[in-house]
Amino acid sequence: MMSTAEKLTGPSGVLNPAYAHNKLNLITLNYFFSTQTIPCVVTFTGRSRELGVLRTEFDQLEARCITVSGPPGVGVSALIRSATDGYAGLRFRCPPRPDPLIRAALSNRIRGDISSESARDSEDVPTWAALLTELAEQASDQRPFVLVLDDAHRLSDARSRIDLGLADALSHARAGQLPFHVVLTGRAGAMPAVGTTSNMSTPSLQLRVGPLPLRAAAPHLPGSEPYHKIRAYGVFGGIPGVLAHLDTSVTVGTNVRRLLLPDHGALADLPLSWLERSVQTPTRYVSTLEALSHSRVEWADLSDAIPDLTRSGQIAPYLKRLAELGLVSTYRSLDAAPRSRSTRYSLTDPFLAFWLRFILPWRVSERDTEIVPHYASSIRPGIRDHLQNMMPALCRRHMEIDALETFGSNAREGGAIWNADVDIPVAGTLGTGAVYYGTCLWDPPATRPRTPERTPLERLDRNIRETRYGFGRERRERLVFTGRATPTWLRREVARRDDARIVSANELIGDAA
Repeated sequence: MMSTAEKLTGPSGVLNPAYAHNKLNLITLNYFFSTQTIPCVVTFTGRSRELGVLRTEFDQLEARCITVSGPPGVGVSALIRSATDGYAGLRFRCPPRPDPLIRAALSNRIRGDISSESARDSEDVPTWAALLTELAEQASDQRPFVLVLDDAHRLSDARSRIDLGLADALSHARAGQLPFHVVLTGRAGAMPAVGTTSNMSTPSLQLRVGPLPLRAAAPHLPGSEPYHKIRAYGVFGGIPGVLAHLDTSVTVGTNVRRLLLPDHGALADLPLSWLERSVQTPTRYVSTLEALSHSRVEWADLSDAIPDLTRSGQIAPYLKRLAELGLVSTYRSLDAAPRSRSTRYSLTDPFLAFWLRFILPWRVSERDTEIVPHYASSIRPGIRDHLQNMMPALCRRHMEIDALETFGSNAREGGAIWNADVDIPVAGTLGTGAVYYGTCLWDPPATRPRTPERTPLERLDRNIRETRYGFGRERRERLVFTGRATPTWLRREVARRDDARIVSANELIGDAA
């Protein structure tokens, strides 16, 4: 049977028109060529917290197991390469082969025999326990040895029993006081279950890596002004595998028209390829993600997203799987009771939301308009609403990791508050003990709203009166986050109060612009 590559290019490697002309093969064609093109290199940035955690683990003198996973393109391998720099060890990329051949490849790698990775008879291949114990012996009392098994999700595909051998090797290292650390890295939702079994007595850590936050992604985004960067982040997000394709010398619109709308665009079908590699039947998953792409939603809102479900409880396995893949995040209202089911769901990265909302309909349409007119009439007018939906998550993340220079402390607790009478998209408690409540405006109105419509601060005050969160605290801050230029009327209104402040696009970006 001919492979996809052979169908596409033929024996000579030249594009095969007989296969390419078929419209049904456009997505496959685009995916094949996008994976053959090496994207631009994104400088490794924005992982200081993860690097600190990993290097602290590597410096321990007690053997341990570390699992690092994330969505496709998020840069897990790059993180591990940076984290292990300067440590003795071995980095092995698991091949897409059966378990005996994976072990054979590792055995050959240990012995320096790279030319015969799969040549050994499977009956002669050492067990995982023997291989890992041999590597553990390379650690010394004061010199940790770090073994990295990259693409470890392939061990799950191969039904590997590495968990038992790893437990034995780590127990051996612990008994001999050998600082032998095993790091398994790969795709979220498909990693082998190690470090959680009852026979794993050594310390273990599971680290989930997500998209880059705004400030870390900013140098790789198009635009010269802070609000340009935020706009670009709202469209392309913070996944390094996506950012690598951007041309920072042109506008967001030009990047969309080059990368997303053409059939040959490098990012045209990337989210769909992520999903199709991770789930067997992506149809219902796509429907769920589409519902989440417009705004934050609650459980009841999702039941209508998949028409053929007979009851709302059937959505649970889809949400669980999407959360395991790192595509969906969940959060509860900060003032919810311990047993409350007040949960909201959102996409973890703006790029996926933008693609589902604006690009997927174009990809499956008859396309009776050209790319430029389509962008001007169907995409550009909707970006403002899309950015407004993306702002709360962006601002919550800012308070969690980047509020130090603005407030003297990052949030020790953060999230949102909502119930039947309240909707505060950004709230939490700073390390200083001050409580904050925030509202988000991507593009504030140029003139002050007239009654009965309230101003942002008046609406925020009304919501604060309806929640018990932060009640009795000495300091309670009202925050107004703005993306584009803050109008004079809003600045004056905030300036008249000592418990309110504006967090502008310049502060959200900081020095990253």
